[in-house]
Amino acid sequence: MRKIKLFREFIENHNNVIDAKMQELKDLIDGMSNNGLIYEWENKSDHEIVINFTNNDLSIRYEFDIDQLSVVKFAGETPDFQADVNSIDEGLDMIEKDILGILGISENIKLI
Repeated sequence: MRKIKLFREFIENHNNVIDAKMQELKDLIDGMSNNGLIYEWENKSDHEIVINFTNNDLSIRYEFDIDQLSVVKFAGETPDFQADVNSIDEGLDMIEKDILGILGISENIKLI
């Protein structure tokens, strides 16, 4: 029983980290004055995160497979890149840096 409890706590903690990171990025994007920005994310059963990001006519989708630790970025319907990462944090950081780069925001300005 102890292993099951620890595993459940591990999953719950990862959900909190993922949700906090995605909300932080949403808050940053919402704080920008550009009304053409749309940012949505969904944590699908703790196995995949799907992020949709639109800036005017540019439509980007990130699919982060948490089980396989793989990030795929789509520009429109065309795959832009796929990368394997070593941790959930590394995958979330990769997505965040890419979005900040698209918006022309320095990482030094992001929310803490």
